[in-house]
Amino acid sequence: MNLPAKILLAAVLLSGVHVRADFVRQDGYWQVRPGTVADVSPPERLPVLLLAMDHASGLADRGDVGGAIKEWEIVGEANVGAEAEAISLLTRARLHAGRGEFEKATGFIDDIFARHSGFPGFTGAVELQFEIANRLAAGERRRLGGWFPWFSDRQGALAIWEKTIRLAPNGPLADECLIRMARLGQEEDLTEKTNDALERLVSDYPASKHVPEALEMLATMRAKESLGPAWDQATTLEAADHWRTLADQYPNDPRAKVAVEQIALLRDRAARARLSLARFYFFNRNNPEAAKLMANACRNIAPESAAAKEAEALLAAMLKDPNPPKTLADRLLGVVPRPRAPTEAKPQVVGEDLDTLGFKKEAAKAGVGPNER
Repeated sequence: MNLPAKILLAAVLLSGVHVRADFVRQDGYWQVRPGTVADVSPPERLPVLLLAMDHASGLADRGDVGGAIKEWEIVGEANVGAEAEAISLLTRARLHAGRGEFEKATGFIDDIFARHSGFPGFTGAVELQFEIANRLAAGERRRLGGWFPWFSDRQGALAIWEKTIRLAPNGPLADECLIRMARLGQEEDLTEKTNDALERLVSDYPASKHVPEALEMLATMRAKESLGPAWDQATTLEAADHWRTLADQYPNDPRAKVAVEQIALLRDRAARARLSLARFYFFNRNNPEAAKLMANACRNIAPESAAAKEAEALLAAMLKDPNPPKTLADRLLGVVPRPRAPTEAKPQVVGEDLDTLGFKKEAAKAGVGPNER
């Protein structure tokens, strides 16, 4: 390629950066941003398009929302596939949202996402969708026809926030949507949705400013799932882990002080569950070996807890006397038989006339000749 051809190609490529049309409204008038070229065909239509856009915006400024919506609809239909159509869709979405017609507004936003993914005003569409979800969550009612109030639907905000995350997962509003979903889910007693939103926030957006709040909410939810030491303590330990993560990663957060106290309480609860099992095996089942295992597990879970101190006292008592005190039931009905230790198991004797499975052996039959049948 010769030098003039290279220079021409470079000029074309450089100019291509500014080819995308970008309409802006300044001082009450629509115009094409300098450095961009309007995607209007033929180009002679541009002045007429700008006048139509000015007229539609003017109607909205004067309070004639219905007339403005109709004018913008005409602009969109006359510029299908061009940026002017995307502006028409976004403007109509804002006008409908302004008078409470949320379904129509979100429908136009969906059209923008479907047909104009490269629209420069894409961020504005995401922000409008986020605003609509917030208004629904706040209890604002939809208005049929723009004036008749309908029933409030706070939970409807969840689907719109979810859509916002799906369309802009790396946008600045994604983590904000998740924490708002979690808060609303908690208020509406939607445990699964709350848990899902919190887990996604912590795992997908670890740098979010809302992570400490999410960890606190997760820890509180997990702690409530366990009803006490007599129940399974897996969720209790999981809650303690969430508090530990909060205290380690966000030491300057006000919640960190609460985390230290909660960790101690939760680990004591989990340790006390093992202590209860140790006492059960020793006092109710005459099984000191199992009791020792549970008591040591109690000490390992929370060495500094009050439960661990009680476990140490129980271990000392068993070491002093491996026989549990007899209760009234033991005296009347007899003590529960102590399980035999594996080393005390006696091998099963198999008689000479029995096989290893306990069946009687049969002598092999002698062969029968053909003449003896």
